Amino acid sequence: MRISAKADYAVRAALELAAAPDGQPVKGERLSEAQEIPLQFLEHILLELKHARLVRTKRGAKGGYWLARPPDEITLADVIRGPSRGPWPTSRMPRRSKRAIRATPSACARCGSRCGRTCARCWRT
Repeated sequence: MRISAKADYAVRAALELAAAPDGQPVKGERLSEAQEIPLQFLEHILLELKHARLVRTKRGAKGGYWLARPPDEITLADVIRGPSRGPWPTSRMPRRSKRAIRATPSACARCGSRCGRTCARCWRT
């Protein structure tokens, strides 16, 4: 299975946060330097992990990032799914029905061509 850079960085950041002392926020700059992740990209990943309720944040001089739950309650799948916001990739393609394969596109509402509901030519006008 191929893992995106975003998922790789998310796992590395989560591991760094899990290794931090309990309840102590970790600065984004420190995470970025420790794992050699570009800071802006890391901040986007941490924001997505925050939306997935895996990471908590605090602003200010004593702020930073920490895990929202104990490390033993967070799975690798949770961390990978957090930034990707989608289901796990599967190796099998979903079966398409014969009806979907044989279906012809509907006629354009404006010009009557068989390119779809509204063809590119009519869309621009």
